[in-house]
Amino acid sequence: MNLAAKIPRTPRHCVWEITTQCNLRCTHCEVEAGERREDEMTGPEMLALADDLAAMGCGEVSLTGGEPLVRRGWADIATRLASSGVQVKIVTNGLLVDDETVARMLEAGVTGAAVSLDGMREVHDAIRVPTSRMSSRWDSALRAIDLLASSPLRTAVITQVHRGNIDELGQMYELLAEHGVDAWQVQLTYPLGRLLTTGRDRLVRPADLPRLEALLAGLVQDGRVTVIPADNIGYYGRHEPVIRSAIIGRHAFWTGCMAGCLGLCICSNGDVKGCPSQPDAFVVGNARREPLASIWQDADRFEYNTHWDESLLEGECARCPHRRLCRAGCTTMAYAVTGTIYDNPFCILRADG
Repeated sequence: MNLAAKIPRTPRHCVWEITTQCNLRCTHCEVEAGERREDEMTGPEMLALADDLAAMGCGEVSLTGGEPLVRRGWADIATRLASSGVQVKIVTNGLLVDDETVARMLEAGVTGAAVSLDGMREVHDAIRVPTSRMSSRWDSALRAIDLLASSPLRTAVITQVHRGNIDELGQMYELLAEHGVDAWQVQLTYPLGRLLTTGRDRLVRPADLPRLEALLAGLVQDGRVTVIPADNIGYYGRHEPVIRSAIIGRHAFWTGCMAGCLGLCICSNGDVKGCPSQPDAFVVGNARREPLASIWQDADRFEYNTHWDESLLEGECARCPHRRLCRAGCTTMAYAVTGTIYDNPFCILRADG
């Protein structure tokens, strides 16, 4: 059974990279953000694309980068989306968040903002590398969290889990609860982008996944902050029903990657993918050269999910009793670590053996 091929395809959520320009050079950045793309879409092009997303029935758009707040006109894009009834969120490193920025978010119709926090102060500051002399990035992120949490915006934190912070997650949870954070998305760092040159040895080992799952399950049950394990954490371990429960409010389980089925990503040059973490090999079209709706409506372009072929599974994934639902877990993680989407060693069930 390929659930991805059976559900009605609708772009419920879009992650929109509105620029690759950034005021940091983070060691784990998947897109190696820094300078803007030479072919970055213009403001009018992005406003037209916002109209296209709304017309397609997209329910929620997250504006990301790079650092989205460095792009002039970010508020215009947010306003255009919100005025059409689309829920708009901002994903930021927090450096440019001040009272004026929060006010502009609210005026633009933004409903929520997420700040990246990748450990306690020493770990976060080592990862979030500045381009010039700068005070603690961790302090700036925490100030941004406090400003957002004291506003009407729903406040979230996004954390990339790696060897340097896996033992700090409990401490981080207490910090986020103390500062009034609504939701905490926790995801594994991918071996992609800048991490390939700054140190793959920072990746969490598959053997660490069962204890990570147990920790996250305990935090989900604590409930002071809504903890959301991302799609690259799983699958079918002993705590699976708990860690999947945060979003829908009841026990659930992993039902496979939905990139190109329920979600899509738009890059700042107009390239379209099913998921923001996917590398360029997964680009299926460009919204500058053809209508976004045409790209989306062509299910064949997302065949890795829409036309999933179980017979292509490899290794332990081919023998797994959950293979028809799981489909090798996170497509991006499988591809990043094995070069194929049909085998994924980052699996809790496999690691728990």
